[in-house]
Amino acid sequence: MKAMFKSVLSLLFVALSLQGFAQVESIKVMTYNLMWYKTNSAPCTHTVGSLQRDNDLKNIVAYAAPDLLVVNEFGAIGVNPLIVLRDILNVDGISHFSRAGSNFAGNSSIANMMFFNNEKLVLDFQDAVTFDLNNFPLIRPIDYYRLYVKDAALGQPGVDTAFIGIFVAHLKAGNGSAERAEREKATAAVMSYIDSNVSIDNLLFAGDLNVYTSSESAFQNLVNYSPQPSISFNDPENQLGSWNNNSNFATVHTQSTHSSSSGCFSGGGMDDRFDFILSSDAIINNTHKVSFTNYYGLGQDGSFFNGSINSNNISVPSYISSALYNFSDHLPVIMELEAAVSGLGENSFDQMKNSWSFVNPAQQNIEISLKGRLSEETLSITILDLSGKVVRQLRSKASRNLSINCSTWPKGIYLISLSNGKDFRESRKVIVP
Repeated sequence: MKAMFKSVLSLLFVALSLQGFAQVESIKVMTYNLMWYKTNSAPCTHTVGSLQRDNDLKNIVAYAAPDLLVVNEFGAIGVNPLIVLRDILNVDGISHFSRAGSNFAGNSSIANMMFFNNEKLVLDFQDAVTFDLNNFPLIRPIDYYRLYVKDAALGQPGVDTAFIGIFVAHLKAGNGSAERAEREKATAAVMSYIDSNVSIDNLLFAGDLNVYTSSESAFQNLVNYSPQPSISFNDPENQLGSWNNNSNFATVHTQSTHSSSSGCFSGGGMDDRFDFILSSDAIINNTHKVSFTNYYGLGQDGSFFNGSINSNNISVPSYISSALYNFSDHLPVIMELEAAVSGLGENSFDQMKNSWSFVNPAQQNIEISLKGRLSEETLSITILDLSGKVVRQLRSKASRNLSINCSTWPKGIYLISLSNGKDFRESRKVIVP
C-alpha cells in the first residue's frame, strides 16, 4: 500500500511539475512550388540563371525561416537534396536543417521534398500514396511525413511529445473535366489512406492543389469527407468559394507572381489560390498539443490582384519581393504553429538561447524575433564590428520583434550581443551584405 501511495504521489508531482513548467515550441511550416527547380527536363526555359535562382531561394528561405519546409516541382535528381542542404539551407551560420528520404521513383522529372529543423523536429516515418482507389497509379505520388516535436525531457515519467503528420501534394494542373477527375482521384486516395493507416490527430495537407473553387470534388474530399467527417481538413483562413480571378479573395491568392507570361512563368498576375496548408480539427481546436496561430502567403497583402508581386510591395523588403518575382510564379504559403513541450530537462540559459533569432544575412534592417522570457524583459543589445568597435547600442522593453537599421553600415560580419542583465548573455554573428 505504501509503495502504491508513493507511486501515486510521484505521478502527481510529475503532473504538477509538467503543468508548472509547460512551454510552447514555435514551429513554422512553409509550402512552396519551386517551379521546375534543378531539373534537366523542364518544358520551358528559365529567364533567370541557376545561380541567381539559388540566391533568390536562399534569401526567401532565410527571410521566412521555416522549421518545416515542403516543396513541389523539385528536380528528381539524387544529389539535389544534398545540394540544397549545403548551398541553400545550412549556410550563413545555420546548420540545423535535415532532409527526408527521396521519393524519386517513376518517370517524372519533378517530385516533392521535405526539409526540417532538426533542433525542433524528428522525422519518425515517411510513406507515399501512389495509387487511386481502383489501384491505378496517380499522376504524381502524394508524400506523407510523420514527425515529432523534440522535448529535452522525453523519456521521463509522464512526459510525452506531440506528433505532426504532413501530406505533400502537387495535384494535376488544368481546369478541364479530365484534370479535375485526376485531382479528385488523388484526394480520395489520400483520405482513404488516412482513414485506414493514420492514427495521429495533428495532420496537415500542403502543396500546389491546382483547384479553382472550394466546391471542386477534389477539395471537397479534403474538407468534407463524408465516409469519416472527423478526419476532414480545414481551411485555416476559412476563405472558401470561387477563387479564380475573384478580387474578393485577393488576400489568399498565391499565383501568378507575374502579370505577363515569360519563360516558365505563367501570366495573369495574382488571381488564383492554388497553394494551401490545410489542417485537421485537432490543430484548429488545439486538442492534441499543437495549435494554429497564423497563416499567410509570403509577400501577399491583397493589393496585387491581377498584378505582379513586386509592384510597390511594402509587405516584405524589396529584395524579397524581387526574389519572389524572379524565382517562381507561386508564392510560399506559411502556417505558424505552437507545440506544447514540458520545459523540463532544459536549463534557463538553453531556454532563452532558443528564444531569439534573426534573419541572416540582414538586409536593410536586422530583424530580431523574441519569445518566452526574452520577449517580456528589458534587454540590452550591443553590436560590434570585428575590430571590437561598438556600432550600435540600445535597450528594448518587452517586445516580440526588434528592428535595427543597418542600411548605411559597411558590408561585413558583425557581432550582436544580447543580454537581460541577469542570467543571460549571448553573442552571435550577423552578415550585412
